[in-house]
Amino acid sequence: MTADALTAARRKATELRRAIQSLHRIHGDTPPMRRLMSDLGWIENGLGELPSAPPAGGADRIPVPDTPYAREMWHGADDEGLGGRRLP
Repeated sequence: MTADALTAARRKATELRRAIQSLHRIHGDTPPMRRLMSDLGWIENGLGELPSAPPAGGADRIPVPDTPYAREMWHGADDEGLGGRRLP
């Protein structure tokens, strides 16, 4: 399923590139056209970086429990707002 979705997205990006190139011929090298080309580059780069299959068994996922952390876990930790100041 992921490979099909990725193939479809890449196909749509190719269609989008053709449409933007047509607009570029009409509107020329204007700031909005440069922005569209830049955005298209981001889309194409993102699609190029995606693997064709998801990680097996959620290998990149780390479960985070909904339960509160134990107060002892934070003993001796600095408060971000205090800039590393430790009280005695």
